[in-house]
Amino acid sequence: MSDFSSLSGQLLVSLPSMQGDYFSHTVTLLIEHNDEGAFGLVINKPLDEELSDLLADTALNCPQGITVLESGPVEQNRLFFLHTSDQTFENSHPINDHVSLTTTLDVFDAEGDTLPEHLLAGLGYAGWSGGQLEEEIRADVWLVVPYVNEIVFDVPFEHRPEFAAKTIGIDLNLISPTPGHG
Repeated sequence: MSDFSSLSGQLLVSLPSMQGDYFSHTVTLLIEHNDEGAFGLVINKPLDEELSDLLADTALNCPQGITVLESGPVEQNRLFFLHTSDQTFENSHPINDHVSLTTTLDVFDAEGDTLPEHLLAGLGYAGWSGGQLEEEIRADVWLVVPYVNEIVFDVPFEHRPEFAAKTIGIDLNLISPTPGHG
């Protein structure tokens, strides 16, 4: 890993050249990135279902109103929880100082007043083999943006790509969907 630079904890914003693809108009939080590949969760594709309805009687302490995201095309029956790091659980994995990933229902074993400040549920994940993500970045498929907590938890889902790009001074509306010199 001599000249490898991990992008773990950063955001990937799909560029307009990715029209008609699963990742078109998405923001993905990179959970893990190393020379063997990458793993991330799409954070702006909400489903029309609340987590409490999805889990039914499985998690008795599951509060109402938790958004469920379609967080990736792989294993869409697998549940992930992104939450602020003000609370961690036995199966939590810190992504950075602000956000953690929990892959079990541990988040609901706590009493209501000890739940994380922000919590999102996701079904599925995005994955890349070793070198694949780097090649896609070189091909102008992704814009890499430093982590901003507000993008993950507060910005309306449909505005997250534009908001994320603007944090580094880029207006996605000014980028052509077909790269080239015209």
